[in-house]
Amino acid sequence: MIARRCIVLVASLAACGEPASVPPAWPASGAGGPADAAAPGETAPEPAGSPACGKAAAKTGVLAERVPVFGKSRSYTLVVPAGYASSRSYPLVYVLHGHGGSGAQARRALDLESAAGGEALFVYPDGAHGGWDLDSAASKNADVALFDATLAIAQSRYCVDLRRVFVAGFSNGAYMANQLGCRRGDRVRAVATHAGGGPYETAGEYDDQGNLLCKGDPVASLVVHGTSDGTVGLGEGQKSIDHWTRANRCSGSAPTSPAGCVAYGGCKRAVVACKVPGLGHALWSKARDVTWTFFDAQK
Repeated sequence: MIARRCIVLVASLAACGEPASVPPAWPASGAGGPADAAAPGETAPEPAGSPACGKAAAKTGVLAERVPVFGKSRSYTLVVPAGYASSRSYPLVYVLHGHGGSGAQARRALDLESAAGGEALFVYPDGAHGGWDLDSAASKNADVALFDATLAIAQSRYCVDLRRVFVAGFSNGAYMANQLGCRRGDRVRAVATHAGGGPYETAGEYDDQGNLLCKGDPVASLVVHGTSDGTVGLGEGQKSIDHWTRANRCSGSAPTSPAGCVAYGGCKRAVVACKVPGLGHALWSKARDVTWTFFDAQK
């Protein structure tokens, strides 16, 4: 039985080391070019700002928040850069912890804020009982509802670029990131998963070949997996690669930086996979930079 529900957050998660810098060489939407890019001679589309754009400044900093979801109070941390200005729209990045972890732990471990340099808003939800519900249907799933609620709150208070909502996750959180990419493809632009798998849905909709059909446009996907992961096998990460390359109608692949990564060609939305030799069930030392580089490329 695949350990997708009870994946342990190893101690090494919080000790990722100093990542090496990564050149921003990845395509925004595969070799075919950005999905939302303008044709020659046309003007590129403006970012899709949220209702709070242009309104009075809201609170900034590290904000401890709570929201009712299905009759229960759920906690999350919202991080707004000190230089936030409502006159411009910001990407919104969710970071999901592994089983037994917390939003605060995920924030320390992946440290995307330092890579973003004040250019994004971040949400770090806390899973109920330290984990995420991967099995309940979206309409009855408290964690999907938590995503919906926090997204609604963030865009009502802050100027969010609704075309650039991203979800990153580790282990159990990586599975949930893929579930959100599938179930909320109309709201999520890209996912970055580390040591995870999915998406899958027990009562979902499948095509004649047994392939899962997801809501909305396919999302861009970065899949990072260690070849020596003994908790979530490399085959689980391969299933994610297979799903998103199929959904994005990719064809062919080519090596990209850093070493061990490949970018798939002809995709509707970009798909990049990194299989890290010798890495076990832990974050790659380059996890921070490869994740932010990938998200930042999705314009």
